[in-house]
Amino acid sequence: MKALKILGYVLALVVLLIVLALVFIDVIAKYVIESEGSKQVKAKVEVESVDIRFYPVGATLNGLTVTNPGTPMRNAFQAEFIDANLDLSALLKTKVIVDTANVDGMRFNTARETSGAIPGLTPPPDEKGPLVEQLKNDFKLPVLEMPDPKALLEKADLQTPKLAKAFEQNLQAKKAAWKARIEQLPDQEKVDAYKARLKAVKKNKDPLGFLNAAGDALNVKKEVEQDLSQIKSARGDFNTDLEELQAQLKELQKAPAKDVERTMAMVGLDQASVQELARTLFGDDLARWVQSGYTWYGKLQPYLNGSETPNESGPAAPDTTDYSDGLPKFLVKKLNISGEVPAPGKAIPFSGEFTDLTDRADIWGKPAKLFLESQQNAAGGITFNGLLNHVDPQNFVDTFGLKMAKLPISDITFSDNKDFPLTLAQALLEVASKAEIRNGQLSLNVDTEFFEVQLANLLQNESAPLKAALLDALKDLDRFSMSMQATGDPSNPKVSLETSLDKLFSGAVKGLVGKKQAEIQQRLRTEVQARLGDTVPALEQQLGGFVDLQGLLGERAGSLEKLL
Repeated sequence: MKALKILGYVLALVVLLIVLALVFIDVIAKYVIESEGSKQVKAKVEVESVDIRFYPVGATLNGLTVTNPGTPMRNAFQAEFIDANLDLSALLKTKVIVDTANVDGMRFNTARETSGAIPGLTPPPDEKGPLVEQLKNDFKLPVLEMPDPKALLEKADLQTPKLAKAFEQNLQAKKAAWKARIEQLPDQEKVDAYKARLKAVKKNKDPLGFLNAAGDALNVKKEVEQDLSQIKSARGDFNTDLEELQAQLKELQKAPAKDVERTMAMVGLDQASVQELARTLFGDDLARWVQSGYTWYGKLQPYLNGSETPNESGPAAPDTTDYSDGLPKFLVKKLNISGEVPAPGKAIPFSGEFTDLTDRADIWGKPAKLFLESQQNAAGGITFNGLLNHVDPQNFVDTFGLKMAKLPISDITFSDNKDFPLTLAQALLEVASKAEIRNGQLSLNVDTEFFEVQLANLLQNESAPLKAALLDALKDLDRFSMSMQATGDPSNPKVSLETSLDKLFSGAVKGLVGKKQAEIQQRLRTEVQARLGDTVPALEQQLGGFVDLQGLLGERAGSLEKLL
């Protein structure tokens, strides 16, 4: 009886524990989701409620909120309702296998009433990412100046004096070398000796002596030919040196104009500063949109490769999971999603699906696919395709494509600088974007077109000529385009930006700065010439003296040729 009584107490305790577990399992699940989710995101993850059901096995989450760790006063993601049915047999093996799940009421980049930062865990909120860092510049209007030419030339690295000195040194060295070489060549004295020997041959009338003289004449001929060959070789070398000096002189003659051109880049407004203006106004906004998506891809990527934790959390624990059933530890075969995509001016409703989402695509054998599209009643059209192919984790390939067609946008502040405020009041936006990450290398291209553009907050009655020219150009703007490319290491890619506004701004200021630039350019020419004085003409004259040596070689060759 005592044993039965004890057994009864034990059974009662077990029943009590089961009842307590059933009562508090929703609370426990909510705690686990919030605590573990916050650790992974490095910011608050919150859930209004969690409902666990046992038949069929599944769970429902209501009011999921994920803080953006980069901007803790905003949510990266919200979902009103998440529901999933779980495979019980897989769950008993500690695997989470979901045949079908639904996520409804998704919203992105929403405001928070309180900060979602977690002390000691959330990174500083000013992290911009490599794309933004490469394109972001503080706004600064180009300055058109008329500086003193003498002051400009003091700062400029003039090449003309350096080239003149190098030419003179080379000319003097070659002239000295050739004077020494010519002294070693056959001269008129040797020619006269040849003539005397030939004259002696002609005077010899004795038959026996004539034979000896004829042999001497042949020797003279051979010696003359050798000397002539020596002089011809010297003439060839001389011509090579002369061509080098003439090319060097030609470069020297062009140098003053090039010095003026280089110095002009320091004057007022050049092409690079105009292009930088467009980049400053628009580039960082485009980069920030792209960087936001790429940042969240970077957070997801370690899990797609089967890592238990991201790299910065330390090495993953040994994986002891039994994969003989062909199932990974986590798999969502089909995830139906719907919600709103934030767009400047209004949110765009969308729907789509995510298939074969897993932490071990190499076990499951299928790549994950994502497809989203805006709903038919939405203004503008949006389609997004993604393929996350991690079937071979060592050689994974992720590709993405985004298209937006005639999407209405409004109220985008490109510049809040008081010297040059600029707001896009409204426009139609078209985007064509492709991205691929293969073997750890990024290839990204984003092309954007803005149509039916209306700008706002432009300054009125501006008196500064340069600013007025830019404002006048923008007042007539009805469309423009931007194109951004990023390639290389995803953590620090090479980024470039092109925009049609470069040409617009260049045309606006060309006439304005042309007159002033022409004036300063002429003053620079005069100053450069004054500094050079007669240096270049004097060197031209010295080269003429060097050319005279060519005539001397020709005379000696001609004297020898007459002997043959």
